[in-house]
Amino acid sequence: MADDPERLVTDALRAQATSTNAGFVAHVPIAEEPPAQMSVWWILGLALMLGLAAGTVAAVITLS
Repeated sequence: MADDPERLVTDALRAQATSTNAGFVAHVPIAEEPPAQMSVWWILGLALMLGLAAGTVAAVITLS
């Protein structure tokens, strides 16, 4: 048996790699779905709500 720690690690890794099915993976086809598109109305509604919130914060800061 070798006393060199690097050789021991190398031998252990080589033994582990050959005892497993490393590299032999069954490929399973995955159905690709197109990404869901956001509705234009949803985006416009979100922009409107953010604008109202920013306006409210600005009004509260200005009036206080």
